[in-house]
Amino acid sequence: MTDLARAVHDALNRTATSHTPEAAPPPHADGTRPLPAPGPLEPADLGATMGRRRSTYRFAHGSPSRAQLAALLHHGVGTAPRAGGLASITPYVVTRDGVRWADLRRPVPSLVTVRAGDPTEYVRQSIDQPPFADRVPTWIALVADLAPSRDRYPARHYRTVHLDAGAALQNVLLVAAALGLATCPVSGFDDRAWARLLDLHDDAFVAVLVAAGGAATPPSLQSRR
Repeated sequence: MTDLARAVHDALNRTATSHTPEAAPPPHADGTRPLPAPGPLEPADLGATMGRRRSTYRFAHGSPSRAQLAALLHHGVGTAPRAGGLASITPYVVTRDGVRWADLRRPVPSLVTVRAGDPTEYVRQSIDQPPFADRVPTWIALVADLAPSRDRYPARHYRTVHLDAGAALQNVLLVAAALGLATCPVSGFDDRAWARLLDLHDDAFVAVLVAAGGAATPPSLQSRR
């Protein structure tokens, strides 16, 4: 990250609530889980899918299945437009058994283990709504990375990666709606705490979190966002 982008990023973060969670689960450098091949999404009316899209605070139906997670990552993040076609957005998956980053570039897309162990307590201490940590079985962190564009674009590209993240976020939410999954975008978190949890390098930062669970509750019980 350029000095200018870092200064802007740090200045904005100083306006947010700061959290100092205890130690994260230990790093784990060995372990790759291939994702199942994402099947095509069932044909659906786009307007109806957009109409079903709701944020929810209820995650009583467990985690998305591995096939559903593969669809969220591939159809949601992998197909989202990005400036210059660069790898500006990388998804990470945080569950009760560890932290993994999704390598969607491999011939066989895989989840690569970053940390092993339950990060729930760390997550609880690093978000603005701590009770969310116990409710949410799966977090998808959309990480913006300025390194791929450093030699192509000026510091102003710091703004563009947020647009890339927004496109990926909307894709993920619509794919989740098509699959009938419960989701909620979350922006109330401590940047430094999540950078430590995901073991990010200096050019990367978490743009937004997506809380994800199994079957969504009826629309009457969900909130619009």
